[in-house]
Amino acid sequence: MILENRYHYSHEFLQRSKEALETALDTAPLYHEWRVFDPGPEAPLGTRFDALPELTKKAMREHFPQGLVPNGRSVEAGLASEEIEYTFTSGTTDEKVINLWNQDWWDRSEAASWKLNAYTARLSYPQREAKLASSLNVGINCEEDLPMDHRIVGRKLYLNEKTSLIQWQPRHFARMARELELFEPVVLEANPSLLARLAYWAADEGRELYSPEVIVLTYEFPSRIHLAAIRKAFASPIVSSYGSTETGFVLEQCEAGLFHQNTEFCRIDFQPLKARYGGPDLGRIFVTTFRNPWNSIVRFDPGDLIRLHPSGACPCGREEGLLVEAVEGRTANVTFTTEGDLVTTMALDTALAEIPEIRDYHLEQEARDRYVLQVMLTENSSGVREKIQTTMQSLYGRDGEYRIEVLANIFPGPSGKFRRTQTNFAFDEKGLFV
Repeated sequence: MILENRYHYSHEFLQRSKEALETALDTAPLYHEWRVFDPGPEAPLGTRFDALPELTKKAMREHFPQGLVPNGRSVEAGLASEEIEYTFTSGTTDEKVINLWNQDWWDRSEAASWKLNAYTARLSYPQREAKLASSLNVGINCEEDLPMDHRIVGRKLYLNEKTSLIQWQPRHFARMARELELFEPVVLEANPSLLARLAYWAADEGRELYSPEVIVLTYEFPSRIHLAAIRKAFASPIVSSYGSTETGFVLEQCEAGLFHQNTEFCRIDFQPLKARYGGPDLGRIFVTTFRNPWNSIVRFDPGDLIRLHPSGACPCGREEGLLVEAVEGRTANVTFTTEGDLVTTMALDTALAEIPEIRDYHLEQEARDRYVLQVMLTENSSGVREKIQTTMQSLYGRDGEYRIEVLANIFPGPSGKFRRTQTNFAFDEKGLFV
């Protein structure tokens, strides 16, 4: 559902929604079988969207490459003209998907998202930019150390060519610090967990880091623990950007700290969790994209839980679209109390962030009342086990069994991204929602 009773949507936005829906149903092969669900153009637009199924990665794989292509366009012709190319999603909690990548659409979606924050809105697009992420997700991949000039593409410097931070040595941290000073990026776009590792290194070594005009965090859930470390290391304003390879730039954090919908490039429909699990203001979203000539994305679930702001009023003054307090982590990564209540990644993260000795963590819930928490700590961490034990009992239940493992380092998964929390037993994801 789209919450028109709480948030404001312009006539132009509703028209873009209608055009995206009808273009997909009428011209993109995958959606031909969806027509039976559509109550028709005489029905209210919201009713039409709500009647449709969700777009799954399984369906995208089965109908690749032509299934999502609208208006009779040819994938072969698009590849030959270099309007599109193939790109892969990282597959953090699901199988990888091959997508048709249109760089022009991606850039226009990003440029529109920059308008939603005062710090990025004052910049022209694009800007000189440094990127820090796993090379599995973005940039240049090489097992050997590449010189700086081999990692500059146009206006972008890729600070990392490694597939995992397990490969990072002290020389790589020193190189990143040096290259930030040499390159002087206006924007630093980073995976927050990787940028936090650079911040920890700088703190431990007593090094200062170059502060760009703005830092944009993306690629994964931004831990409050990591945000605190990044803020200590950089004087830059920090913006969190939310989206996906399939949907482009969906939400952008404004200078007041709330997330605004990128209404120029997407529609968001919301499905709340059941009250038992945190609804009605916590739930999942379905994203429909606008203005992509090569991909009709309708009601795609990016997999994350968002918390709605109770009203459409933000101190920044922006009025249109969904207003979101927080992105709380992936639905697939929720854990449960001993009583069966849902705990988002953000809920655990907020609790652990109160313990300053923690630098990183990973939680696995092995059974309904059994938990294993791996933590990476500062050197000055005496007595921290007791603090963690108390925190876990307060959040998950005093009758739980908690094993705390202190590790020298915690590494990302095969996708190059971190999965902070997970259950190791099956649960009904769809049964969590209204």
